[in-house]
Amino acid sequence: MGPDEQAPAAEQAPAAKQALPAEAACAESQAPAPAVAPVRVAWAVGPQTFARYARVLQPLAVGLMDELVELSIMCPPAPANQPPLGMPCEVVPCPIRGWLGYRESAIERLGENLRRWKVELIHAVDASAAKLARQVALDQNLPYVVSSFDFADARRLGQTASQADLLLAASQPIADALAARGRTDGRIRLLRPGVFHVRHATCFQEPGNSVAIVAGGPLENLRAFDTVLRCFAELAARKFDCTFFVIGSGRAERKLRQQALRLMLGPRITFIDALSMEQLARIFQDADIYITPAIQESIDMQSLLAMAAGVPVLAAAGKGANDFLRDGQTVMSFACGNHEELTAKLSAILDDRASARALAESALDYLHLNHSAAGNVTALASMYRQVIAARKAGGSSR
Repeated sequence: MGPDEQAPAAEQAPAAKQALPAEAACAESQAPAPAVAPVRVAWAVGPQTFARYARVLQPLAVGLMDELVELSIMCPPAPANQPPLGMPCEVVPCPIRGWLGYRESAIERLGENLRRWKVELIHAVDASAAKLARQVALDQNLPYVVSSFDFADARRLGQTASQADLLLAASQPIADALAARGRTDGRIRLLRPGVFHVRHATCFQEPGNSVAIVAGGPLENLRAFDTVLRCFAELAARKFDCTFFVIGSGRAERKLRQQALRLMLGPRITFIDALSMEQLARIFQDADIYITPAIQESIDMQSLLAMAAGVPVLAAAGKGANDFLRDGQTVMSFACGNHEELTAKLSAILDDRASARALAESALDYLHLNHSAAGNVTALASMYRQVIAARKAGGSSR
């Protein structure tokens, strides 16, 4: 081998020596991350919690298992409320609250179960279970967290809110309402409900079928739902091929049924009592348009599920607690009580179905970014670990 051939070989030796530290660094960067220790959390639920929020809580519970969060659920005695099938959890029967609160003996028995399962944190997954969570947490010297889905929680929670380690608001307006009550000391976190959603709009998939238009929500605001009935009657008079549904219950229901008869809607409209979230999700699979005619001070799960099912939504202007109702982006808004405006916008959707599908697609994009079930899981697991770590370190965010 000649000198010209030996020179590169000689130059390779120091190069190889210089490469060693980089290779070591690369190996170090590829080393597995430190193992995350499992944590044990007990959910406290009220009598209607799963009926209202099962479509949020079920994927959350399943996802938390992947985040090494082991769940126990403190439920009222059956048949008041039971976790949906497929939720990986231990079920702990909890006492029924009397006029004077929970009996000390019942809280002690509940505490014995939680100690046996080495529970490290209590989470009231809606405000109806906040007092139970607080009492058990104080009895067991555990941190506790409370989720809020309603404006009224800011007023109702009182001392429970002031002593919780974290308050998890389901929307920014609810977070603002909680903060306005004071005594929260920066312990409010935004945790929007996460839902599974379809990839593309599902409306108007069967051209030969009548268009299914669904209106829903608590039947409390007579004027708001009367607006919907008048709109339905106008569409029927214009010979639109539609079938109409009203889903909900409340004090205005009887008068609304009577109004539907006066408007000659009898054969074309169906009133359906308030349904569970699971049942609503199945209905939305066949719906083409959803209307939420009244501004709500609690999270409007019906509209959220309709959007997640790929259905275009028309909503009364004014978000209330629901910052995901965004005119032109996720919904088409109309003035509450204005049946002429609602009729005009609904007619436009029926005449231009491509724009309706575009609105539904835009809503799905928004849900993907802001109401992802996977994102909800990751955020909540992180919050659990932060609170538990703070308590173990001797600190508290109370």
